[in-house]
Amino acid sequence: MGEEIEQRFEKYCSEHKITGKEKEKLNVGLQELIKKSKFEPGEALGIVTAQSLSEPATQLTMRAYHFAGAAGIRMASGLPRLIELFDLRKNIDNVIIVYLAENKKEKAAKLASQIVESTLKNVISTISYDFATTSVEIELEKKDLNKLELTPEDIEKAICKSVKKYKISRKGEKISADGVQTYSDFRVLKDKLLNIYIKGIKGAKETIILNLNGNFVIHVRGGNFKKILSIEGVDTTKTKTTNIEETGDVLGIEAARTALVSEVMNTLSQQGVYVDPRYIGLVGDLMCLNGKVESIGRYGIMKHKNSVLARLNFEETIKILFNAAVLNKKDNLNTLMSNLMIGQVSSTGTGTVKLKWNL
Repeated sequence: MGEEIEQRFEKYCSEHKITGKEKEKLNVGLQELIKKSKFEPGEALGIVTAQSLSEPATQLTMRAYHFAGAAGIRMASGLPRLIELFDLRKNIDNVIIVYLAENKKEKAAKLASQIVESTLKNVISTISYDFATTSVEIELEKKDLNKLELTPEDIEKAICKSVKKYKISRKGEKISADGVQTYSDFRVLKDKLLNIYIKGIKGAKETIILNLNGNFVIHVRGGNFKKILSIEGVDTTKTKTTNIEETGDVLGIEAARTALVSEVMNTLSQQGVYVDPRYIGLVGDLMCLNGKVESIGRYGIMKHKNSVLARLNFEETIKILFNAAVLNKKDNLNTLMSNLMIGQVSSTGTGTVKLKWNL
């Protein structure tokens, strides 16, 4: 065992008060892990990893989707999910899995109502336009207000904050907007009124409460991961999101790397495909190498490659070659791909050894 690893092991055992047989058992496990992590000098780990992961991911994994719960939050699965993870796709509906600090159905229902984004259309009974008085009348649904724990005063404040053009007044559970001169103005105002935010977390489009082996869990489509973690009653140690970048921003790069590896392994296992976790871990390390999660593409980890030939082999060949020529860039031919492209022995395997024969 290396000196640094041994020091860290002793420090961990000391901090967690691990002694005796437990420490010995942990030490044996660590030795086995170190032994499994060793590889021969010059071994082309990148190529082996790429083949071991991409072949089963593309040939044995189906293009599929699944639904969370009977009501259904549509979640990508199989090949589409792997593409989302490795490309770090932006325009997707992430799903946040919320665990409860207190495992009760009533608590889950209350939390779900706090999380989901509610707009004015969720509490309106009717909305009408009076041509004679040029006013718009909004009638609120008391039952829906009680469900969201809101009052007519709260709704009036929300409308006044968003609508400055017309005079807003309230009488009981009816709210009026005066001075709406034309029906065209009414239609514009109506669209604006229906979409006024009143409660919840912006972007949280829907929530579903699931009972997983006796544990109540809330699945949220969209929303803000950081804000959900700050809600009282949420178990912050278990709650997670399918958005890897958001995980990194909120919990740190190590959490993002762990989430990425876990998501890839789960996606493959759902399709009945097994890939050695070390290959997936190597890809996770590469994507998180620079302190933030980067995609496997020309705008991600490929842009950090110093080798011109290695970069142009991936994408945008003409653009990269032209820029390299204009800027007088040189390739030191120290990568596998650059040597392969010019027909030279690459520095892997036996190619790592330089021999001279003196006659």
